[in-house]
Amino acid sequence: KIYSPYLKNLEATTFEEEVDFSSYEFDPTHIKAVPYCLTKAVVTDLGDGLLLVKLSIKAKVTGVCAYTLEDVPLEYEIKDEIYFTDKQEDEDDSCFYEEGNLIDLDPYILGIIFAEIPIKVVKPGAKLPSGGDGYSVVTEEEYLKEKSQRNKSCWGALNQLIDEADE
Repeated sequence: KIYSPYLKNLEATTFEEEVDFSSYEFDPTHIKAVPYCLTKAVVTDLGDGLLLVKLSIKAKVTGVCAYTLEDVPLEYEIKDEIYFTDKQEDEDDSCFYEEGNLIDLDPYILGIIFAEIPIKVVKPGAKLPSGGDGYSVVTEEEYLKEKSQRNKSCWGALNQLIDEADE
């Protein structure tokens, strides 16, 4: 957290702390936890209500494999910059408006970490399952071929109901 009145105009102030994300809820099908996050922030008051925050983040993330649903340990070292303003009219895509003197960096740090995580996390060596009890994984071409053959069978009325349910 940054308490802006303590910053001296145009002088950089450095903070370093371990950020605790244990109280945050994550999507259990993508990210289970962020058990470790060390953040160094260099905060500069640029004057006129504008702050520059340069972040160096070292984070360990527990991801979930998209194929096996097993835990996947991920590690990141990230550098980023964030601009903050205390004037709502100065807010834009590159500068965040924060009302008051206290800025909580935790959601911004978490957002930066999430931006580094791929949409589909796959454990090294994991392969897409080909099927299991009561299901199979097929390509679109295989599905269309199976569907065309299914409509030629004596179960036409039942297959028509299944096709309607697929749509």
